[in-house]
Amino acid sequence: MEYQAIYRTYRPQRFSEIIGQDHVTGTLLREVTEGRIAHAYLFAGPRGTGKTSTARVLAKALNCPNRSADGEPCGVCESCVAIADGSSLDVVELDAASHNSVEDIREMRVSVSTVAWGGGAKRVFILDEAHMLSKAAGNALLKTLEEPPEHVHFVLATTEPYKLLDTIRSRTQRFDFRQVPVEVLVKELRRISDAEGYESDSLALTTIARRASGSVRDALSLMEQVAALGEQKVTVEAVNRALGLADSEAFAALASTIVNRDAKGALELVAALSSAGVDLRRFVAEAIGSFRGVFLAHYAPNLAEVVDEPESTLDAWRAMAKNLPPAEVLRAVDQLGEAFGERGAPRCVLLMLELALLKLARPETSPDVASMGVRLDKVEQALKRVAREPRPQATSEPRERVQEASAAEVKAPEVERSKTRRSEPTPKSETPPEDMTSPDEPAAALPSLDGLTIEQFESVWPALVGSVRDELGPRRLAMFREASPGHVEGSTIVLVIPEHLAFHLAQINDDPFIARTVADRASELLGGSVQVVFRSAGAQAEDANEDRAPDKRELEEGSTETDPAALVEGLLGGHWHGHRQGAP
Repeated sequence: MEYQAIYRTYRPQRFSEIIGQDHVTGTLLREVTEGRIAHAYLFAGPRGTGKTSTARVLAKALNCPNRSADGEPCGVCESCVAIADGSSLDVVELDAASHNSVEDIREMRVSVSTVAWGGGAKRVFILDEAHMLSKAAGNALLKTLEEPPEHVHFVLATTEPYKLLDTIRSRTQRFDFRQVPVEVLVKELRRISDAEGYESDSLALTTIARRASGSVRDALSLMEQVAALGEQKVTVEAVNRALGLADSEAFAALASTIVNRDAKGALELVAALSSAGVDLRRFVAEAIGSFRGVFLAHYAPNLAEVVDEPESTLDAWRAMAKNLPPAEVLRAVDQLGEAFGERGAPRCVLLMLELALLKLARPETSPDVASMGVRLDKVEQALKRVAREPRPQATSEPRERVQEASAAEVKAPEVERSKTRRSEPTPKSETPPEDMTSPDEPAAALPSLDGLTIEQFESVWPALVGSVRDELGPRRLAMFREASPGHVEGSTIVLVIPEHLAFHLAQINDDPFIARTVADRASELLGGSVQVVFRSAGAQAEDANEDRAPDKRELEEGSTETDPAALVEGLLGGHWHGHRQGAP
């Protein structure tokens, strides 16, 4: 017996054998049983979804003298057998790709005018790839399509219905065929595989069904190809080898090279794929699909309801999402898509893939905005880790050294009149608190930093801004970013807000969470307990004016008991050694 492809061997012969198109077959069965058949149908949909097969089954049902009560043809009568083997005179199939001229349509119109060969029979014209009709041929078909003889019915099948003339579409009853769902297609593949005696893995059949993109014909052809390659065995390895696909581990390895900034590993991955005969263009397409799944895993808790993938694939996406931030995922999709756009010529596929993966593994080599964002995000993550690390508590020893150095800088040379030297007691703020050196103090209770300087605080200001970013949230962070370091009052840090942002200042002061959060993070960074207050920049200027030196008139009007030396010492905040009037 002459060999026949399995997609032809298992072509549907009844409405019930057409899979994945219940919305079409159910309506047609009802029309057949009720005798309300339209004079023209338009079957539109992707390839391999059963358009032509459905048209033939419809022709069978219309001409079968023994059809069942539900409208199904018997499949054994003379008419059904003739239609099945293509010898029926009542079913005329035309390929519009090769019969698209006006002369071809005129010949068809002549056939339309002839009667069916059997009494009461219906003549069915099936016009495949109907969108290939020329405009003149379509216009020639219009009149016959609108008012055919009672015994004539038209079925136009097309994958691109929008290319048909509007006047043709308006004269037909349209049915849209859909891609067959993966689980339905896998079930059909299993049935035919068992009938053919193949040893098939479930995962291999699933891979075939996904690769077929909802086309039954493509799926059956691919399964037959894999079975021939694998000696009647359909395995995942045979499917990958037949299609030039990469193993699922390759996508996890790709994500790992991006996370670890492993340029060497990325190049080794490309070399391994190329030597294994993997179709690199197809690998890129599969990688983009994998990154899409990782992106969905970040934002879709119900991932199984969003995508139609096996649980093993979903678990792999979730695992990659734990280490691959969304910004990295989007950058990977952009880089791969751009590399294999117009510039990705077939002769330089290997080079384009290597360059794309190098840019992903080493963002510093790419000047695009997305790569800059990734690098900045990495810096922010590092600052957060530093902020979370415990810092050693301050001790009295370094504070004493700072005090001695400061005293050495401001101490004036000894003069003969040492009795005029004025010394003040050490300020309370310069004496280290006892709790700073107490060994019994718990780690959570930080000592107070009464001697903090504005310079010390400014040195940790960038890290402080990065550490409070997540805790404050977008709204509070927007207000906090308007603040800048002002000055320090003991252990209290004054942050200033520009004068024209009075509303921001009011909002911040009405929300104690902001000041408390900033103070906590600042305490961790400085190694001691501090407080934070927010003030207007105008108030800051007024405070500065209050500490200015008095002018000449104020000194003259002041009390005669005021000691000028003491006044200068108070203003300068230190010891002053000078000469009174008349001193040598």
